[in-house]
Amino acid sequence: MAGMKPTRWAALAAGLVITGTTATTVVTLESTAAAAGNVTVKTAKVSPYGTVLTTSNGRTLYVYSHDPKGKSVCNGTCATEWPPLTVAKGHKATGVSGLSTIRRSDGRLQVAFDGHALYRFAGDTAAGQVRGQKVDGDWFVETTSGPSHASPAKPKPTPTATKSSPPSGGGYGY
Repeated sequence: MAGMKPTRWAALAAGLVITGTTATTVVTLESTAAAAGNVTVKTAKVSPYGTVLTTSNGRTLYVYSHDPKGKSVCNGTCATEWPPLTVAKGHKATGVSGLSTIRRSDGRLQVAFDGHALYRFAGDTAAGQVRGQKVDGDWFVETTSGPSHASPAKPKPTPTATKSSPPSGGGYGY
């Protein structure tokens, strides 16, 4: 694993000793996107949101409302709960028109749709789940027509009473 920093080797070794997993498994967990080369973004119909962007495994992709266009501000523990969809240097994101990459503060390339950084949600454990929608009022499912900032469409209630006009007579109320 040429080019890997010594601290990364130590982390891998610790993972091997503590968990007893193989180096291949640990490396896959450490750098899934980097090992994969190109990243494919797909779409899926997810009710009630319509056509949402997903990973190649069908996991829903989200945007963070505090990210300025072309930048990611979700780092550290935020990026643990909301793993960024990244691609290795020299590779690209494919599958949906409007994909690009942005450089994260840690130097990795994050996949973006229409300039908005894309994330997965650690709480989604299966394809098609949208448990991250509206978490903290900041995270939204990314659809082919843009982020799903609004709640799913709900019919407006029918008004049951109308307000009456104030009494006429000059508006002094006496």
